[in-house]
Amino acid sequence: MTTTRRRFVQICSAATAASARLVGAEPDAVIRKAMDSVRAAIPTAAADPARPVYHFHPPANWNNDPNGTIFYRGWHHLFYQFNPYGSLWGHMHWGHARSRDLVNWDHLPIALGPSEEKGEKHIYSGGATLARDGRPRLVYTSIGDREPEQWMASPLDDDLLAWTKSDRNPILTTAAHGKLKVGDWRDPFLFQEQGRTYMVCGGNISGRRWGGGGAVQLYRAENDDLSEWKHLGTVFAYRNREVMNIECPNLFPLDGKWVLIISPHKACEYFIGTLDLDRPRFEPHTQGILDAGNAYASNISVDGQGRTVLWLWGRTHNPESKGWNSVMVLPRILSIGSDGFLRQQPAPEFESLRGAAVTSEAVALGAKRTTLPGFRGDSMEIELELALGSARSAEVELRLGDAQSPAAVISVSQEGFLTAGGATTLLGRSDPYKLRIFVDRSVFEVYANEGVAALYGNLTGAVGDFQASVFAQGEGAQILSAKVWPLKAAKFTLDQFRV
Repeated sequence: MTTTRRRFVQICSAATAASARLVGAEPDAVIRKAMDSVRAAIPTAAADPARPVYHFHPPANWNNDPNGTIFYRGWHHLFYQFNPYGSLWGHMHWGHARSRDLVNWDHLPIALGPSEEKGEKHIYSGGATLARDGRPRLVYTSIGDREPEQWMASPLDDDLLAWTKSDRNPILTTAAHGKLKVGDWRDPFLFQEQGRTYMVCGGNISGRRWGGGGAVQLYRAENDDLSEWKHLGTVFAYRNREVMNIECPNLFPLDGKWVLIISPHKACEYFIGTLDLDRPRFEPHTQGILDAGNAYASNISVDGQGRTVLWLWGRTHNPESKGWNSVMVLPRILSIGSDGFLRQQPAPEFESLRGAAVTSEAVALGAKRTTLPGFRGDSMEIELELALGSARSAEVELRLGDAQSPAAVISVSQEGFLTAGGATTLLGRSDPYKLRIFVDRSVFEVYANEGVAALYGNLTGAVGDFQASVFAQGEGAQILSAKVWPLKAAKFTLDQFRV
């Protein structure tokens, strides 16, 4: 047998063995059991009229943080914290879905479950990156009856349908910190710079003995398969006595700057500045609130167009009887404005869900409510341009029929604040104000002044054909333009949700 022929046979044999492992082998019992539980809950979740129709959600049950978001071979891959056994937090696994367009999704098999035989109880949050071989790696915080550890998993196929955990796990332990004591150590996020792979993790460095202590630690991969890491130091320490711990840190380049997003057990914050990998030190120049509403736990990916995509958990807090709980906030495209602050815009792909638009001409506003024509439904997009003039504020009210209380009130004030669903964020004075409002049954989102502010929230009360009306506090306000689109449901397929 020639050398070429022998090599060909070896390649075919290896491919056949790999195929057998993927197709013929018994699926992981942990994954199979979890997916059977999810399938049993699907009818209950699908029957709830309050469940959003174009915000991403699992087939059923609880989700929280977006994890391991990555664009690979033409697909946006979203992993997420997932409880396959109920619609309250617990039994953390990693759910998995993919999309070509950020709107319509294929539900894929659960990617990761706890390795109970190794003492693992939960698969906590983490990130993804490409290794030197060009294939993704997932890195997450492994939780058990021990200190947290960082573990890694690799794909068994190019479609990323099946995953295997590294035999080098744990790839990083608290021993890497030497004398530095890092508590609440979790949520790795990975990025590449200058040909090297880096990782940040959140935590606390005060031992919770006094106020503050929230900090971000930086690490560098020391080999090509990302199984060996070196702790470089504390890259960011938050000098805020109210922030005891930092969760889900994301550190990434954007428009010639570096951005750090943190989840500090309250509204997510962002910082824009410079990164020195040698010191190491992230120096913030500007700071802002990412989303003052009910969103949390960010993750970041970069797509095939070079766009930086922000992912956020959208909380809903449903009772367990509904069969589902929480969604993902609409994927947002990030940029930095000329003022040095972050801009967030919903992915333009969601315009594909629009039906026929209904527009209205300019109209003066006063204390009497002006109902927007064409807005009657539970899944809508509204685009408004409001001039305040001398009025103290202009307010948009979403109300279900003759309900006594509105489902949500969205307002802009003369002082430059945006308030929506009880949450308030700084928008800045800018008359007129431009608003984009997305309504999706029981949740909504507001984007103001081309993404200067963005806010996710929950609609209260029953769900049905909402109406939108606008009024002003004071004189001189007007609607300069208004446009309303009904939005179709996104497609969520279960064809690949099997083992």
